[in-house]
Amino acid sequence: MPATGSEDYWSLVKRQFPLSAGLIYLNAANVCPSSRPVLDRHQEYLRDFHADPSFQNRAKYDKLQESLRSKLAAMLGATPDEIAVTRNTSEGSNIVVNGIDLKEGDEIIVTTHNHPSSFDSWKVRAQRAKLVVREAPVPVPARSKQELTDSITSLINPRTRVLAVTHVTSTTGNRYPVNELAAIARKHNLWYHVDGAQTFGALDVNVKRIGCDSYSGSSHKWLMGPLEAGVLYIRKERIDGLWPSIVTAGWEPNPKTARKFEVYGQRDNPRLVAFEAAVDFITLIGMARVEERLRQLTTRLKSQLAASPAVVMKTPQDWELSGGVVKFAVRGKKTGELYDRLYGQHRVALAQTASGPSEGLRFSPHIYNSMEEMDEAASFIKRLA
Repeated sequence: MPATGSEDYWSLVKRQFPLSAGLIYLNAANVCPSSRPVLDRHQEYLRDFHADPSFQNRAKYDKLQESLRSKLAAMLGATPDEIAVTRNTSEGSNIVVNGIDLKEGDEIIVTTHNHPSSFDSWKVRAQRAKLVVREAPVPVPARSKQELTDSITSLINPRTRVLAVTHVTSTTGNRYPVNELAAIARKHNLWYHVDGAQTFGALDVNVKRIGCDSYSGSSHKWLMGPLEAGVLYIRKERIDGLWPSIVTAGWEPNPKTARKFEVYGQRDNPRLVAFEAAVDFITLIGMARVEERLRQLTTRLKSQLAASPAVVMKTPQDWELSGGVVKFAVRGKKTGELYDRLYGQHRVALAQTASGPSEGLRFSPHIYNSMEEMDEAASFIKRLA
C-alpha cells in the first residue's frame, strides 16, 4: 500500500474510476464519475430489485436508507433526525424556498451568483407571494472575506427574513465566509440557508460549526455518487416550522424529523444504496484528506495559469476564499472556441460561461486527477493563448 497522501496513493485512487484513457476530466463542479465500488453496488442492488420487486424483498431498503441517513449525518456533523435524503441540491433548496412561512413585503437576500435553484426559485415565490428579493453583488474575483460579507450586510433591514448563499459559487469559485455569515444571520433572526453543491464531498463540512439553518447538497458532484440523489440538512429547531413541498403516502401528522421532507412516493431504492457506497468510499479516504488534495490540485493549477500574462484569473488565489472551482479567461480569445478546442484537440473536459462578468473557462479537478494532469491542462491553455 503506498504512503497515504503520496502521488502513488492518489494514482491508486484514480484507478478506482472508469475514466476513458487520455481524458483529462476537469468538470467535477457539474458531474463526477462514480468509482467502481459505487457502480458495482448500484448494479448489484438494481438487479436484486428487479429480480424480486415484492414488498417482502423491498422491505430491506427501509433499513438501508436509515443506514445512509446515519452516515450522512456523521459526515456533516448533524443528527440523523436532521437529515432528509433528497434527489439533488436543487430539490433541497426548493424545499426551503417554498416551505418557509413568509408574508407580503418580507425580504430575502441572495447573491447574484447563487445557483438558479436558490435564486430564480426565490424570484418565482416572490412574484406569487409579493415578497422582495435583494441581490448582493459578487466581486470577481473576491479579494477578502470582509468584501463578501459587506455586500450582504449592507442589504439587511428590519424586513429581512432569509439569507440564502452559495457556499462556493460555480460561476467563479468564490468561497463565502459561511461561519461569519451565520453569526450575522442569528443576530438578525434570519433563516440562513447554504447551497452546498460545490462543497458537499469537496470540503470537510460540519453544519453545526457553520451554524446554518439548512444546507443542501448533491451526490453526483464532488461526492462522486449516483445521479438524482442528494441531502438536505435542517437544524432541529427549524424542522417544525418548515412546510413540506410534497405530501403523499407515508406522510405522518406532526412529524418532528427531517424525514417529512422526503415523502415522494416510490423511490429508486438501489440508487440510495449507491449513495451510501459513495459516502463509504469518500469516508474511507477521509474528508480532511480529500480537501487537502483539492487544495493541492487547485493551487498547482491556479499558480500556473496566473503566471501567463494572457490569462485573467476570476477565482481567488487564496484557498480560504475559494474551493475546487478554477475560473479564468484568456485575453483576445473567444471562450467558446477555446472550450471546443480543449476537448476536441486535447481531450480536456471542462465547462464555460459564455458572457457576463464571470465569462470564461472553468476547470474543477478532483481526487481522480493527477498533478501531471494539472500541468498538462495549464500547458494547453498557455499554448492556445
